[in-house]
Amino acid sequence: MAQRKLTITLPRSPELINDLFVFLLQRGLISEKDMHSIGKDHTAAVKKKKSRWALAAERLDVEGFLDGQGDKVKGLIRDFREGFAL
Repeated sequence: MAQRKLTITLPRSPELINDLFVFLLQRGLISEKDMHSIGKDHTAAVKKKKSRWALAAERLDVEGFLDGQGDKVKGLIRDFREGFAL
């Protein structure tokens, strides 16, 4: 049986990736060891992006404008964001 290399570009949806792994494993196209090694690469590549609000609060804290009250400001910004409506 000839081996071929297949490259698939998928959205960064963990559910879709897991379903694909299960499908490939059931068909015998990958081994369980391969599945776990691929999964580690995928989970390391996917990081939750911080919101603009969280980045702004961190920057204000780094610049020294918050006088060590960064956590309190992050909470206030989160409350403002959740309560904001046009």
